Amino acid sequence: MAVQESPWSAAGSVPGPSSCSAGAAADRQHSESASVASASEPVAVGGGAAGPSADVVVAGRGVTVVECPSASASEVVSGGISVPVEGPSVSGAGRSSSVWIIGHSFVHWAGERALLRPGGRHLGLGHLGVRVSWGGQRGMRWHQLLPFLSHFRSCPRRPEVIIIHLGGNDVDSMSARQLVNVIKDDLRVIFAWFPGTRILWSDVIPRPRCLASRRWTRGLAKFNRQVGKWVESQGGKQLLHGWVEVGCGGLFHTDRVHLSDIGWDLLLDDFAVGCESVLGLD
Repeated sequence: MAVQESPWSAAGSVPGPSSCSAGAAADRQHSESASVASASEPVAVGGGAAGPSADVVVAGRGVTVVECPSASASEVVSGGISVPVEGPSVSGAGRSSSVWIIGHSFVHWAGERALLRPGGRHLGLGHLGVRVSWGGQRGMRWHQLLPFLSHFRSCPRRPEVIIIHLGGNDVDSMSARQLVNVIKDDLRVIFAWFPGTRILWSDVIPRPRCLASRRWTRGLAKFNRQVGKWVESQGGKQLLHGWVEVGCGGLFHTDRVHLSDIGWDLLLDDFAVGCESVLGLD
């Protein structure tokens, strides 16, 4: 079964299904009421062109990643969309470190919020040579991750860090055990695609709107713990979000799914601290 390719965009505006009644309607509502501005510049990963990627089959799942076309040195082609490649670092800190942050609407809106903060989209680490590329797609599901990354794994410049904040839209789609196994299978592929890159698993954040489901209470804590522990056993890192308290309304948007500006700021701080830790900047 061929998997539909997912374009990489600065605004992360590619729609997709999501679970727990937090789908397109909730995202549209959030989009209309959010105070943050859209990104004014295209964002791309890497530092070079993406060449054709070989077919990849995930064992037991029949998932095939189709070949993507080659691109010129000045652009990355993803899902039929040409995205300009980010230019060289202007930092005086020497060699830059590339960080990709990939995920669903939480990454999209966090990236939008980052543009309004003094540190900008580089999480306040730009002066240290850190360059952050945002790959946020609203409604993104876990099965879209490998096709998404397949476009960029041939970039001559590999990222030092990949932060993955994904899986929240899949919590209600299968049992926790099944989802953990699917995530492990795909992360094994990503570790193989990006040797030497530090993979950071960002814990799925609970959603007040979904607390009637046990999968979003005790089940989610166990799920995050199992995935995070496994990622660290493979040389990655788990990003905990200890500030999350579902009973604190000030952390969440009125849709009770996404975060408030305060919540986005705290999530961005976690991303920055994670980067500092694995890059030896702390």
